[in-house]
Amino acid sequence: MEEAILKPSTLWTIGVCLVVIGVAAHWFGWPALLWFPRSVLEGLEWAPAALLEAIAASPTTVGLIALGIVLMVAARIWTGRKG
Repeated sequence: MEEAILKPSTLWTIGVCLVVIGVAAHWFGWPALLWFPRSVLEGLEWAPAALLEAIAASPTTVGLIALGIVLMVAARIWTGRKG
């Protein structure tokens, strides 16, 4: 038989998280709760420009780093998750 994707314990955890978010939204309001995620996203706006600048300044180095990341991901996929 196949394992159920959503176990009762998973549903319980999701339910508890939703209740906590709902209570926090009631107490503090949505603008206060969404302040942190918005500030993080606004802080990351510089990342694409910095990446393009790095590629233009040293394409070989960026290519070497990208190849290393691809090999690490391939090794992880190949060996599977053990742990």
